[in-house]
Amino acid sequence: MDMVTTRLLSPAKINLMLRIIGQRADGYHLLQTCFQLLDWGDEITFNPVKTDGSNHIEITGFDDLDVKDNLIYQAAEMLKPWAQLNSDWLIKVDKQIPLGAGLGGGSSNAATALKFFNQAWQCDLSVFDLLALAAKLGADVPVFILEQSTLAGGIGDVLTPMKFDTPHILLLFPDCHINTAELFQTPDLVRDQSTIKSISLQQPSFWINDFMPVVLLQFSQVDYIYQRLKTKMNLRLSGSGSTLFAVFNELNSAQRAHKIAEEVCMARLVQPQL
Repeated sequence: MDMVTTRLLSPAKINLMLRIIGQRADGYHLLQTCFQLLDWGDEITFNPVKTDGSNHIEITGFDDLDVKDNLIYQAAEMLKPWAQLNSDWLIKVDKQIPLGAGLGGGSSNAATALKFFNQAWQCDLSVFDLLALAAKLGADVPVFILEQSTLAGGIGDVLTPMKFDTPHILLLFPDCHINTAELFQTPDLVRDQSTIKSISLQQPSFWINDFMPVVLLQFSQVDYIYQRLKTKMNLRLSGSGSTLFAVFNELNSAQRAHKIAEEVCMARLVQPQL
C-alpha cells in the first residue's frame, strides 16, 4: 500500500430490531438484531508521517477522550504484532455520528482502522482474522468488517448477511446520549424474549426494539420527539442509543417527513449502504 493520504467513510448503522434472548454466566446478553449499514457516517483521514517509523499513530477529532480509550488506537495496537512495515500516521476523524446514539460510531471507527492498517502495515490478515480481532474490541465491530447488513445472534457477533428493504431512512437526533452498559442494568428490561424466524424479519411489523420502552421512560429528550412525531411517521429506536428513525419506501414521503421532523429536532435523511 502506497504512503498517501487516504480518506475513508466510517459508516453508521441502525438496528432495525433488537431482542434480548437471555444472559450468559459472564454477564453478556444474548441478542437477536438486524444491522443495516448506512451511506453516511464519520470521515477518517489517514495522513502518512514517517515511512520508516515505529507504527506510531496520533489521533485528532475527539474531545476529552484519552487516546488509550479510543477504539482506533486499540485496533492499531492489536495489529502491531503482525506488521511487516513500520510507518507512522496522523489520523484525523471528522465526527458526524453522535456519541451514545446507537449508530455504532466507535465500533465503525475501530473496524475502519483495522482494515486500513492491515493493508498499510502489510499485516496480511484474512477477513476471518480481522473478524476475530474485531469481536475483542466490541460486539458491534465485526459487522463493519463484514461491510454488509446482517442478522446477528450471540452477543451480536454471530453474523448472517441479510438484505432489508429500507430505501430511505430518516434519522432523528435527541439532544442526549445513552450509556449502553447502564441501560443493560435497568431492572425493567425484558431479557427472555424468543427469537423471530429470519424470514419474518423482512417484515417491518417485526422490527421491535426491547430497549425502546425503557429509553422513552428514562430519557425525556427522546420521549419528547417520539410524542411530537409518532402520529406523523412510524418511529423506531436504534440499538441501545438515543437515535429514533423511520423508514420510507418513497423519496417524496421521506423528504416531507424530513421537513416535519426538522421543526422538532436535528434530522438527517440517509440511504442504506450498497
